[in-house]
Amino acid sequence: MSDVKNEAWQYTTRGRLSTTIQLTQRPYPTYGEEDIVVEIRAAAVNPVEEQIAQLPDLMLRLGGAPPMGTPFIPSQDFSGVVHAAGLKSPWKVGDEVCGLKLDLSGEGTLQRYLRVPPSIPVIRKPSSLSFTEAAAMPLVYQTVYTALVSYGRLPFEPSPEDTGKRSVLILGGSSGTGSVAVMMAKQMGCKVVASCSGKNADFVKSLGADEIIDYRTEHVAEKAIASEHAPYAVVFDCVGGKDLIPYLNRLVLSDPKAPKLGIFVTIVGDKTDPDVLGGSVSNLTYPSQVLRHIRGALTDLLPNWLPCKSWIAGKRYACISLDQKTSYLDTIPVFLQRGGKVIIDSTFPFAEAKEAFAKLESSRAVGKVVVEFA
Repeated sequence: MSDVKNEAWQYTTRGRLSTTIQLTQRPYPTYGEEDIVVEIRAAAVNPVEEQIAQLPDLMLRLGGAPPMGTPFIPSQDFSGVVHAAGLKSPWKVGDEVCGLKLDLSGEGTLQRYLRVPPSIPVIRKPSSLSFTEAAAMPLVYQTVYTALVSYGRLPFEPSPEDTGKRSVLILGGSSGTGSVAVMMAKQMGCKVVASCSGKNADFVKSLGADEIIDYRTEHVAEKAIASEHAPYAVVFDCVGGKDLIPYLNRLVLSDPKAPKLGIFVTIVGDKTDPDVLGGSVSNLTYPSQVLRHIRGALTDLLPNWLPCKSWIAGKRYACISLDQKTSYLDTIPVFLQRGGKVIIDSTFPFAEAKEAFAKLESSRAVGKVVVEFA
């Protein structure tokens, strides 16, 4: 395959990806007997790519990434067609796939041909989705499923008797992740309260939200507590910061009949700087998050008869560490059959990847920004 042209967008210096990425020529990937090579048709760009590009060398090394200065190809979501397959791979040349390459190897998805080892979650592209739509799904869907089902312990297949009896609070309901969370929580039979700006209220309601909190004109915590749907089986934070932390005891469900439910899950953590990497990595710089997590874990571990449990333990709290499981992505067709949809803000041709990141950096995207490969 040495004659196959492989172009890639990569960077070698810190900074905004709209200015630092450069189009380069790369060799066709070498692949093993269990690997596949995917000819990429579309790749989404995400805020986390901008944050990775700002990491100091120590953080990069701890995450297994090459040091700054080594060519780094961004992006994680992808869709495409299997171009080559190892002898032991279950995939065949011509299969249409989508997946999530969530690592810090520097071999991201903004390249025409991507080696995909068997450890990477890959599924057959849903027939109802275009390549562009399929590329917009994996990261946000995997994140929401991890938050609501894995951490939140809500059943993806709710029983009829549970429908309408649980509620979820979603902070940042118009974001790419938040919008999928609104739809999934509603499909799972939950009442949904979501925060967003007033201009996006109708959009979030159209996704299934039962109640909207305008964070620009209303006190989010007080309005959420006063809602008829409070307290919440899951508070899912897609915004970050500590504004709601003092209100956890009043926001998060505590029900003896459902002792496993009730958690505050954040994909951001306490940080508010959009250039700083969130998620579980932020535990290194915000140790108070670790204390919250420990106290929440003690709620499950300590017996209720223990006299001091009320001041030792706390509400369950988690700064998310993403579960990379193909089984989660396998439920995407069910999500779509139930009426779920892909929210795409804008698309850009491969040659205009810089403009795609510029749109992402503007913080004005409602839904996903996707790069389409001609």
